[in-house]
This record gives sequence, structure tokens and C-alpha cells, in this order.
Amino acid sequence: MTNLYTENSEKWQALSGIDYFTQFVKAWIPLNAWYKNYYPLLRNDREAIEEIKTNSNRFKNKLERLIEGDDNDSLLMKNNISNLHYQLERHSICNRNNRISFVNIVIEQNPHNHEEFSYYSWKYEVTRDSNNFKMIESKITDGNGNNKVLINQTNGFNIEEIKNNSQYQSINRGQKDNLISCYKEIDPNKPICLTSNDTDALEIGNYTFINDIDTICKGIVTILYMLRNSLFHGEIIPDKETNKVYEPAYNILHRLVKEL
Repeated sequence: MTNLYTENSEKWQALSGIDYFTQFVKAWIPLNAWYKNYYPLLRNDREAIEEIKTNSNRFKNKLERLIEGDDNDSLLMKNNISNLHYQLERHSICNRNNRISFVNIVIEQNPHNHEEFSYYSWKYEVTRDSNNFKMIESKITDGNGNNKVLINQTNGFNIEEIKNNSQYQSINRGQKDNLISCYKEIDPNKPICLTSNDTDALEIGNYTFINDIDTICKGIVTILYMLRNSLFHGEIIPDKETNKVYEPAYNILHRLVKEL
């Protein structure tokens, strides 16, 4: 026979934890209201987030000051950023099939539009048109400057299109690898890693990040937005483990919206 007190205790214990999913939504609503008012001409949320990441504004400026600072408020923010990184590495949360992570994140369009590599007098080059990102030229030339491979794309970055090209299929394995290596460098959506072990790395909580506060802030705003999308679009499993991810995310967001 079930003990009534034990059963009731377990039910109350289940309700005693803070629902950070709901808290995160409550913190996002004032941010949403702010950027709708602050950027009235922008068409949607994504455009507003891109604007917040890119240019000076109260939300981003406060985040930068907290990361730069060493007072208690700054230390608390850094600990929450550190905890968010820790939880995201422990729990796989995706947004549009892309895992949300500080170590593999697309925060802005890759400005690198030309890559070249020479090996045994053979030259590998990939160029993305700076005015029309859909036009990409991939080529291999021999030591005499003769084109051995020349592939022109007009529909944008697409590795599978390159691999299915008859010219690509006609070269050897090493040449294929060299060309694809160059090709990946001009990916307009090339992900970057925000953590670092370099000697000049920036210490944030228990982890070290790249020594670039602007890029770190862009990454944090991007991750908050991706977590928002995963939550709003029903991509997450709302269990205790996932709740651990949204706790530091809420703490970061809540602290920043207080400045708006």
C-alpha cells in the first residue's frame, strides 16, 4: 500500500523546482517589446537580433561591460556564461537540426571569400564572388598554369554539387581533399569556436574564451535567440536535464533586460 505522505512528498518535490522554461519566456517578452519599439522598421525577430548583435545598443553594451568588468555583478554574469557553456556541452539542444554550442557556432556571415593552397606545384583556389555570394569558382591549376579543374557554381555554396561534378570525380583522392579543404574555408555559414586555450585567452568563469569580447557577445546573443527558437518551436524535451540549460540562459537574459 502506497504511503500517502511519501506520495505527496514526491509530488510536492516535483513542483518545488523552478521552471526555467517559463522564466526564460517571461524574460524574453520585455526584450521582444524593446526591440520592436527600438527597431520599428525591421521586419522580423531575426533582423532585430542581427541588429542587436552588430551595432551599439543598451542590451549588447551592458553585456560587454559585464564581461569586461571584475565587480560582483560581472563575476555573476561570467559564471552564468560559464555554466551555460557547461550545460550545453552536457545536453544536446538543437535549433533547426543544428546543435547549440559555444564551440561550433555561426554568428555572422563569413567575410572570407577567397582561399588558395599550393601543393607540389599544383594550385587549388576557391573564390566566392563578393557581390553575388551565389557565384563560386573552384579550380585546380598545374605547375604550368593550365586548368585541370574549373567548376563554376551559380546557386551558392553546395559541397555535394562539387562532389557530383564530373571534373571533381576525375581527380585523385588527395586532390579532392585539397580542393574541398579550400572550399570549406569560404563557406558563408562557416562555424567558429568561441572557446580557446591560447595564452591570451579570456577567462570567463571556469573556462577560457577567445580574446574578442565583441565576438563573444555576438555568440551569446545568438545562443539566447537559438534557445528561444528551440523553446518556442517545440524542439526541446522539457525535462529536468534541459531545464538545467535554461537556468543560466534565463539568468543572463534576465540581468540584461533589466537595463532596457
